[in-house]
Amino acid sequence: MNMILPELPDYLDSMGGKDYKGAIIGLFTLTACISRPFSGRLADTVGRIPVILFGTIIAIITNSLYILAPTILGFLILRLIHGLTVGFNSTGATAYISDIVPSEKRGEAMGFFGLMNNFGAGLAPLLGSYITKSYGINYMFLTASVLASGSALTFWKINETLINKQPFKLKLLNLHKQDLAEKRVWLPAVIMFLMVFSFGTILTVGFDLAEQLKASNKGIILMIMTLSSILIRVIAGKFSDRFGRKTAMLFGLSTLTTGLLIMANAKDLNHLYIGTFIVGLANGMNNPTIFAWVADWGNPKNKGRAISTLFISLEIGVGIGSFISAELYKNKLSNIPIAFYMAATLAFIAAAILVATWKYRPKIMFE
Repeated sequence: MNMILPELPDYLDSMGGKDYKGAIIGLFTLTACISRPFSGRLADTVGRIPVILFGTIIAIITNSLYILAPTILGFLILRLIHGLTVGFNSTGATAYISDIVPSEKRGEAMGFFGLMNNFGAGLAPLLGSYITKSYGINYMFLTASVLASGSALTFWKINETLINKQPFKLKLLNLHKQDLAEKRVWLPAVIMFLMVFSFGTILTVGFDLAEQLKASNKGIILMIMTLSSILIRVIAGKFSDRFGRKTAMLFGLSTLTTGLLIMANAKDLNHLYIGTFIVGLANGMNNPTIFAWVADWGNPKNKGRAISTLFISLEIGVGIGSFISAELYKNKLSNIPIAFYMAATLAFIAAAILVATWKYRPKIMFE
């Protein structure tokens, strides 16, 4: 998924679609968001593993089909379909992990899970750019498909953790009002939305900023974010287990705001890389903490729903962040700082909301 991202803007440009750059992330996250209530319900009924496998198979298919869609419309349709990958895979995988890990180790476990995600997200863009420059973009898409196949094979024989699972029936796709979101986790969902707006900004204008500042490889900013995130993830998970989710989140949101402000004012690669490094540290603190927080507050009977609610917030935040950043940017390099200032402001607002609701907890807590 991540290895193709740095090359997609240029690929879309080659089709004459430079005005649709915001849709690269926006359409992907739109489908991921819409699919979350379905993946959450199916994870709580059919099982975690079938949901994971469905999302992985979609990744195999879409990565292969990018080669056969040399038109703007075909490309955008594939971005829509590709969003089902994270809409299902990550919901099932996060629910699976929360099943097998005790609550007092939940932050640490989410840290390890995020660590592996970060390795993939950090190394893949560099690999994707290298393959594209050396062999062409079609080989890069095929490599992404092969890697997705490896993921599917890994999950194929893993034992299911949902105890009372049901066979799949079409009526399970008939959603009720309560299936759309888990009200108990509204606070972390709001924080997530405001927090990940910045990620949509970085994915939309960050690569162009790196190119403007003469970076040798556009994917290096994701690699730096990943490496700094890796440095702190497991420690951050343990920190939130010991000192509390809100304390860890406040520290992470303050760090995120600082990093975004540095990126907004970057005049050379050193400042860009420092800002990116700090943003990565913030993500490494925030991500495992907020998922452990939702697992703490959610009803165990509706774990998939609670996790899908958080992911819905994530997708909406990234998608809107991408679209708004593209509108602010308008393919003018001088507008890039405005997009980063907007993201920093929303991260600061998230920290303010967290402080204002510091003593809030749902009325009924679960062990």
